[in-house]
Amino acid sequence: MKRLALVWPTLRATRHTPLLGAMAAGLAIVTVPAAMTVTLSPDNLATLLRLGMACAAVGLAFLFDDPAKPTTATAPTPAWHTIAIRAGAAGGALAAWWAAAYSTTVAGAEHGTGDNLPLAGLTIEAATFGAIAVAAAVVAWRLAPRGVVSPAAAPVVLVAVAALAFAPRRLIVFVTVTSSEWDAAHDRLALLLACCLATVVAAATLPPLARRRTASPTTAPRSA
Repeated sequence: MKRLALVWPTLRATRHTPLLGAMAAGLAIVTVPAAMTVTLSPDNLATLLRLGMACAAVGLAFLFDDPAKPTTATAPTPAWHTIAIRAGAAGGALAAWWAAAYSTTVAGAEHGTGDNLPLAGLTIEAATFGAIAVAAAVVAWRLAPRGVVSPAAAPVVLVAVAALAFAPRRLIVFVTVTSSEWDAAHDRLALLLACCLATVVAAATLPPLARRRTASPTTAPRSA
């Protein structure tokens, strides 16, 4: 019961506005073309969804901003409890966003081209984007004394997505829907997803690094 008592205060303390703004921008990327009569190929639709995923993932980093961290560092409740609550909120928000974005894309696609989008593979991509954001935010939360992580974690998400987009061919993960490399690329993404989740668990549960305090040397008084 004590753990459940933390849920509402923790969720109320999260930064919702940047998250909602980022997710709204991501949803707009797929909604505007869906509302028009232009015909897009499945590859174009997948690209739009990926751009939307990147926006939504950046917003997740703001959920881990915790300016109250210095005052709660000595609380009897383990730190991983609040991290788990924020991570759960991030997962729920991303799942809701993904359901809306994918449904909008399929419903708005002309001539049924949205029916050719592979749901399972794209869902792995969305989950990986989110896991990268959560992993970056949790690691930054561990290292940031004041608990404000978004200035570091949000750029990390964009850099990671850019790195994946321009990865060497043997490591490529973003491929066209009809590519023969689709399954192999998503196997690599699934591995990256697992590594990100393992990083989240490790960073949340491992004890914080001990801070060494070096006392200034004192000079012994000289005897007369």
